[in-house]
Amino acid sequence: MGRYAVIGYPISHTLSPLIHNANFEAKGTADQYSAIAVPPDQLMHIRDTIRSQGLAGFNVTIPHKEKIMEYLDHVDADAMKIGAVNTVSVDGDVLTGHNTDITGYLDAFNQTFGRQHRRILIIGAGGAAKAVHRAHANNGDTVTIAARRMESFQQFRTVDFKAVLISDIPDLDPHDAIINTTPVGMKHEDLFEEMEIPHSIITEDTLGVDLIYQPERTKFLEYFAEGHYMNGMPMLIHQAMDAYTIWTGEQGDIAAVNRKYKAHIGGKS
Repeated sequence: MGRYAVIGYPISHTLSPLIHNANFEAKGTADQYSAIAVPPDQLMHIRDTIRSQGLAGFNVTIPHKEKIMEYLDHVDADAMKIGAVNTVSVDGDVLTGHNTDITGYLDAFNQTFGRQHRRILIIGAGGAAKAVHRAHANNGDTVTIAARRMESFQQFRTVDFKAVLISDIPDLDPHDAIINTTPVGMKHEDLFEEMEIPHSIITEDTLGVDLIYQPERTKFLEYFAEGHYMNGMPMLIHQAMDAYTIWTGEQGDIAAVNRKYKAHIGGKS
């Protein structure tokens, strides 16, 4: 039996135990997954937590995705490029950091829309934007990132994208996909109205992605044609299953996890 967990603070809101334990059940294993609250001032003791909990691997969520890196022995190339880790593999005393937000997002995007090179517009320049940017850059896409302030781009470790202000979006050439990486929409706000972005940048062929998964269809996604949008849940599930593969070498049961999540929300957002 393997013991796994997600660490963060606060942590009560996380869906990771639901997702991983649904996968363990579908796979017929005795593995267990829990949520562990780790206050920021206790992160330095992560190795003690690993030993006391008997962890074979763990996920990392806010506010620890960047700070955890200084307590690891190795960090893979993509995680280094964005300066954040969300998955840690444990091999004896050796801790290795990965970022399955990158692979999970790209898996979800390509499964939903098909794989091809596209012109991508990312709205927002925070930690989520860095993962989405890295995914599309790895896919060979042309990426533009829009933020309220140019200073926001100083946290990016690579320059393989075009940086613009949100106010410049109306002057840009059309994009094949628009991704919201901001929290605007979680309280049913309209991203386009909040940020004064004209709806005319969307055509009937434009793809829309919102990393928010509750509500299930944000006002942002309502602007996109049926079959041309995706919320954040597929990314959340795919990144979890990519972590499972890192820990075990096995493929996760995405269909079973999807069914469990649908039952959990009861068809409501």
